[in-house]
Amino acid sequence: AAKMEMMMADAAPAPIEPEPAVEAEMVSAEVQSEGTAVTFTAPGSTDIPNDGSPHKTVLQQIRLEPKLDYLTIPKYNDTAFRRATVKYDQSGPLLPGSASLFVGTEYIGQTHIKFTAQGDELELLLGVEDRITVERKLARRDVDKKLLRDQRELRYGYTIEVKNLLPTEAAVVVKDHIPVSRHEQIKVKLDSVRPQPTEQTDLN
Repeated sequence: AAKMEMMMADAAPAPIEPEPAVEAEMVSAEVQSEGTAVTFTAPGSTDIPNDGSPHKTVLQQIRLEPKLDYLTIPKYNDTAFRRATVKYDQSGPLLPGSASLFVGTEYIGQTHIKFTAQGDELELLLGVEDRITVERKLARRDVDKKLLRDQRELRYGYTIEVKNLLPTEAAVVVKDHIPVSRHEQIKVKLDSVRPQPTEQTDLN
C-alpha cells in the first residue's frame, strides 16, 4: 500500500490543454439607403447616461487596404508626408467627421474625414517622414533687358532634390506649381521639365 501511495505521489498530473482563444465578433450596424438619406441602425441596445456629455458607440468596423507612398510640395513646405490612399468599397457611405490617426500603436494626431461614397478615394496624411529630405532651389533667373513691343521676358528655373534615407525604396510624389496669369497681357508657359510630369492640371 505504501508503495502505491509513493507512485501516485510521483506521478505528475496530466497537463490541461488551454482552450483556443475565440476572437470576439464585432456586429456592424445595418445600413439602409433611400435616395440621398442613409440610416444606420445600431445593433443591440446601448445605455447612455443622462449626464449631458457626448458618448460613443460602434456602428461599423471595416478593414481597407491602403496604397502607401510619400507626398511633398516643396514650393510651400520642404517636408515629405506619409500618405495612405484607399478606395472605399463599403455599401454605406463614410460620414464626415474627425478621426484619430495611428501608425501601428503610435498616436500621431487628428484629421478630418470628408464624406466618402462607395467607390470614392480617401486620402490620409500620416505625419512627417524625417528620413526623406526635400530641397527646392532657384537655379536660374534671366531678365531680358530689351523691350520688344513694350514686353519683357523673364525666365526662372528651379531644381528639386529629394533624398531617401530610409533603409528601403520609397515612392515619393512631388507636386510643384507654376504661376497662373490673371492678366491678359501676361503670358506664362512651362519651358522644360526633367523628368516629365506624370500629370498636369489646368491650374498648373
